[in-house]
Amino acid sequence: MKTYNTWLARIRKRANASGMLSQWAEQLSRKQGGNAGMWRERIRGILEEEERASPDLILDLDLITAPARKENEEDEQIPLW
Repeated sequence: MKTYNTWLARIRKRANASGMLSQWAEQLSRKQGGNAGMWRERIRGILEEEERASPDLILDLDLITAPARKENEEDEQIPLW
């Protein structure tokens, strides 16, 4: 199982792209309430290890930051019959 530090390193890497923190904050404000500014500061605190993310927030950030699947991507599983 991945540790918190491994998760944090992955999130930091994804956060390097310009505007990502703002996008995540906006999505979290819609999903969990609050405003985007509050979430931006909270995410920044987590990335700088001033705060530790809750399990619910870890799950939400994983869902938000997951790479998008291609729409045309076919399932490579062979049919059983």
